[in-house]
Amino acid sequence: MAINTTWKVEIGTVGSPVDFTSRVMSMNIRQSVDVNVIGRGQATITLLNQDGALTPGGGGTYSSTDWFAQGVFVNASTDTGGAATSTDVFDGIVVDFDLEDDGVFSTVTITAIDCLTVGGKSPGPSVASLAELTYMEQLGQFQQSASFGGTTLYLPVLGGTAIANIAQLNIGSGNPNTKSNNALSWPTLADAWQQSLIPSANDTMWATKIMATFSGNPQYHIRCIPEYNTPTNAYRNDFEFDPPSSLSGSKLPFDNDNFRQAFNNDTLITQATVKGNYTGATATTSSSGNVTVYGNRTVAYFDTLLVDSTAVANMSTKLINRYGTSRFTPVSLSVTASMVETKAANAAESKWRNLLSIENGIWQKVKVTWTGSGAASQTAYCIVKGRTISVTPADTIVTLDLGNWYDNHAFILDEDELDYGRLG
Repeated sequence: MAINTTWKVEIGTVGSPVDFTSRVMSMNIRQSVDVNVIGRGQATITLLNQDGALTPGGGGTYSSTDWFAQGVFVNASTDTGGAATSTDVFDGIVVDFDLEDDGVFSTVTITAIDCLTVGGKSPGPSVASLAELTYMEQLGQFQQSASFGGTTLYLPVLGGTAIANIAQLNIGSGNPNTKSNNALSWPTLADAWQQSLIPSANDTMWATKIMATFSGNPQYHIRCIPEYNTPTNAYRNDFEFDPPSSLSGSKLPFDNDNFRQAFNNDTLITQATVKGNYTGATATTSSSGNVTVYGNRTVAYFDTLLVDSTAVANMSTKLINRYGTSRFTPVSLSVTASMVETKAANAAESKWRNLLSIENGIWQKVKVTWTGSGAASQTAYCIVKGRTISVTPADTIVTLDLGNWYDNHAFILDEDELDYGRLG
């Protein structure tokens, strides 16, 4: 048999969304994550509207729908001829509705974005100080406490009556303490996350699923990997890509024509300045050798919640140690559903499905083997920093954005190599 892939697109309330799959003409999903930034996700879906059902005020089935109060739920199912298994690929909130209608042909393009992007526009808190809490506890304070610092996280109820608690899941083993002795305020919640919270833990954070509780209210799910940026074994889903001619087991194929390598100089750091919110809280760490070779490539975080001088110094040192080496590394590769169907073994079905998953396909280890023109075979270890999923009736194309594996995770005992893996 072969690995089959099917899609389901629903739009509506979180408790009872409407299946719009039969109307889908094309779909593009773009998701990205990285350390020290808020992960982002967006889906653009073009729907056939030949019957006018979606035209606002046109008298059709959905003519009076308040589109901006709706959620979008995209799901993929895979099978090898038996029962299909599904996974969530994108959940988001409608932010744009574009009707194209010339009187003969009509389409509607829906754009949805992730809950962190929507919620981040909420007014930011103002605090006199912050008690010492773990990073995940502090993150919960900022996201969930309506009375905390005068802020409320605003997100659509998606047909319910209230928002259930934000479900934060730390899939790593790090969770450093955070605090502030100083008064702080931020214009928006996104500013609080981006300027102070996330850099305090060098976190990788992104939105995943939107689920209905038993009462029909939405629960927004978020994943974090603070401090070490390495998923624990329970949440690891390593992927291996080989040329189609040498596939076996759970390995996946990739398209040589769309495989790209580049130097990682855009993320190179030779000097890092980090400041906590207590007296004398600035540490600047430079790599003198790298500054001499590559010039001064500086990052600065002035409002972190790191607890003391040791934590500040460790963070600034960590940044230049991790990101101070110029590397020529794979930066993108593409795989299609048709390639997986015709070339991959059935044993690769779960790997393909996990690659599509919003929970399991991001910030995971990738091993890729290739042979360049006139060159010997090479193998590199990468990490998935983002993906673009383009879906049409003809095929599904998944393009992965890759970073260097060694730079973007902490040392794993009995797996990583000394002088390659990063200890911090």
